[in-house]
Amino acid sequence: MLIVAHAGYPALLDSGADFIEIDVRRHQGVIIDAHDAPKAGTNHATLDEILEAVSRRELGLHLDVKESGYEIDLISRALERLPAGRIVATPDFEESIRVIKQKFPAVRVSPIDFMALEQKDATPERLDQCEVPVWVWTVDRVRSMRRFIDDPKVEALITNRPDRAIALRHRKS
Repeated sequence: MLIVAHAGYPALLDSGADFIEIDVRRHQGVIIDAHDAPKAGTNHATLDEILEAVSRRELGLHLDVKESGYEIDLISRALERLPAGRIVATPDFEESIRVIKQKFPAVRVSPIDFMALEQKDATPERLDQCEVPVWVWTVDRVRSMRRFIDDPKVEALITNRPDRAIALRHRKS
């Protein structure tokens, strides 16, 4: 069971999570961590800053791709700092999925190599229908964590509380 720290940069870099998740956008030619479109005067961490920090740790990077058109640059830059096995992508656009998987077959991409499901959609019935491993987001309650940790279809939990998930994972093993 992988633990993914949701919105993990920089606060959860040393949380013990296996991956941190960032939302990526391009703003004024720079790839940044931003869930929503950046507003004037706000500062956002750049992909380069995040890659530098992540590459110094035993962490993977979950790239939640919020816009299309810069996928090759994004993944190429990530691969300069991290091996393909430490990078996963969840693009919001069919074209982005196709481009990333064609150009970078070793990088895991949802929904081809795994399925990212919101917790409310990760019902037992839905999980049974998935033909690839599932990453469930955003799971913060211990009761829900237990349920997903015990489900063999769930490969990863995306959480704001990696400390709780890690403790539960250790108890299970």
